[in-house]
Amino acid sequence: MIRYLKHIFGTLIVLLLIGLVILLSEDGAIHYGDNPAKMNWENEGPYVFLEGDSILKVQYLTGNQDDGFSVEGNRYPADSVFQTYCYFNLDNSKFSFIIDIDQIAIPPSTYHSKGRIFAVSDIESGYKTFRDLLINSKVIDEDLNWSFGDGHLALVGDFVDRGFSTTQVLWFIYKLEQEAKRQGGTVHFILGNHEIKNMQANYDAASPKYAYVAYILEKQQHELYNRNSFIGRWMSSKNTMELTQKTITKIGQIESPKPC
Repeated sequence: MIRYLKHIFGTLIVLLLIGLVILLSEDGAIHYGDNPAKMNWENEGPYVFLEGDSILKVQYLTGNQDDGFSVEGNRYPADSVFQTYCYFNLDNSKFSFIIDIDQIAIPPSTYHSKGRIFAVSDIESGYKTFRDLLINSKVIDEDLNWSFGDGHLALVGDFVDRGFSTTQVLWFIYKLEQEAKRQGGTVHFILGNHEIKNMQANYDAASPKYAYVAYILEKQQHELYNRNSFIGRWMSSKNTMELTQKTITKIGQIESPKPC
């Protein structure tokens, strides 16, 4: 009997290992304890698209899987500057930011800094984790406003895919970039392979949520990040590599900048 059970147990272990190898080879993931509210999309967005060169269309999705979804939104002249919001339904929070297409520009590739540097990567669409990390690290305050002064927040790639809050993560970076600039700080959003994959219409690691979002918006998924998408145009302006050098000052002497 014991020998029989050993064989059964051994077979199950082998099957489990095979399944794990297949899962990893397919770039899969295991989810435990997912919050079902992630599929309740009240004011999911905004999704902002250019219509020609003259109109910005701002759209929000609302609804859930049981009751269905609908799309609401407004149109603005493309050169408008206006405030809008991004919602995070898992804790019923939101943050505001300014839409201004004229602020999209290719950033420098080399920086000199006397301020602090905080670096993070691989958030992978985890908005709450990203937000709470920045609060606990004193980069932002409890009201989600930039509090890092002239510091540099280095976001070293892979902030999209996997999770269900890609939209929230990207707009949050956009918001902090604006606020940091006003205070003399800098947000470095460095494109990683996952950002580039999304812009190249490779969604093998993306949450299926965004295929549904694109369908509801009557778009192809790649249109969420192409040149007619505000967030896609903004992402395409970013660098894949930057150098931030720390300038160390002594009394009567300034040392040469050292890579940091």
